[in-house]
Amino acid sequence: MVINFTGDGKGKTSAALGIALRASGWGQRVAFLQFIKGYKEVGEIKATKKIDQIEIFQYLDDRQIGIDKPRANHQRSIPRVLKHFREILESKKYDLVVLDEINNAVEYGLLKEESIIPLIKKHSEIDFVLTGRKASRKLLAIADLVTEMRKVKHPFDKKIPAKKGIDF
Repeated sequence: MVINFTGDGKGKTSAALGIALRASGWGQRVAFLQFIKGYKEVGEIKATKKIDQIEIFQYLDDRQIGIDKPRANHQRSIPRVLKHFREILESKKYDLVVLDEINNAVEYGLLKEESIIPLIKKHSEIDFVLTGRKASRKLLAIADLVTEMRKVKHPFDKKIPAKKGIDF
């Protein structure tokens, strides 16, 4: 199964975390790769330290919570992410692999779909969840399930800051 959570609304990573939690409840092993994100003081990292079946991987150290335009450190992290992604797939250790913010990484030109899609197709025994705004047509085409999160209203529009436990 390939799932893609996309759109400008909140909840894409949260939905992926929900699937990861559900999979772990069935004893499945989950690799949660966070493209672009590098902030360590987030609830999902704190929570999953208590769940042996879920491992979250970040590839840069970033004090920024939000996803913004790519910077040089994002570009430098991509080869490490791709190398680790291949190692994870070849290890056959994981039942579910989440590629968090991969849609953004493709949209920002940090990587090409061609570096990801063949790997996903080759490993049909693994379930995948892809997240991020503006999923490309190619990433949508390989998905079995696509959910678009559409922003109707958001506290950020009223300058309400990110809230611990809700946004991070």
